[in-house]
Amino acid sequence: MEIILSTLISVPTGMLTSFLFWWWFSRRLAPRIAWSDLMVAPADADLTGTDFDMPRVKIVNVGRRNAIDLQVWAQLRLPHEVDGAGSPMSLVELPTSITWLPRLQRDGYRYVRLCLGKVPPEELERVGLDPSVELPTLLREHEDAAVRVFLFAYDGFSGARKIFVSPDYCADTLITGAFEPGTALNAHPAPAPPAAD
Repeated sequence: MEIILSTLISVPTGMLTSFLFWWWFSRRLAPRIAWSDLMVAPADADLTGTDFDMPRVKIVNVGRRNAIDLQVWAQLRLPHEVDGAGSPMSLVELPTSITWLPRLQRDGYRYVRLCLGKVPPEELERVGLDPSVELPTLLREHEDAAVRVFLFAYDGFSGARKIFVSPDYCADTLITGAFEPGTALNAHPAPAPPAAD
C-alpha cells in the first residue's frame, strides 16, 4: 500500500517539477527572438541595383541577454497536388543575406534579405519556376507559395540553444515600403506615386 501511495504522489510531483523546469528554462535561460509579421520589398525609388533590393524580414533580440552563434536558413515552399513520390509540396533552399551571426545584442536587430536570384536556375526549373522571376512577383503569381525562415541561437550566458521559426511570408504579408527604424517590427507601405496629369 505504501508503494502505491508513494507512486501516486511521486509521479505527478515529478511531472510537475519537469514542467516547471521546462517553463523556467524556456522563459529565463533560452534566447528570445521576435520576427516581423511582414516581408518588405523596397520601393522603386529606393532600389540600388545590389542585394539591398531583395525583400527582407526583421529579427529583434527581445531576450534578457545577448544571443550568440546565430544561424539562419530559409526555404521557399510551393504546395501542389500530391506527386508520384507522395509529396504535397516542393521545397527550395533560399539563400539569405545572413547565414551566421556571432552575436545579436540585447535589443539589437538585423534584417534578413531573401535572395531568390542566388538560387541555381536548374533548381527553380526543377519546381516549374522561371529562373528570372523575382520573389515578390513569384509570391503574387503563386498565392499558395510562402517563405519560411529558421533561426538557431544560443543564450550568451547559459548556452541554452533554441530554434525559432518565422511566420509563413506570402503575398498577403508582402508590402512595398520600409521597416520602422530601430527595434520596432512595424513596416509602412511606400507612398503611392503621384497620378500622371
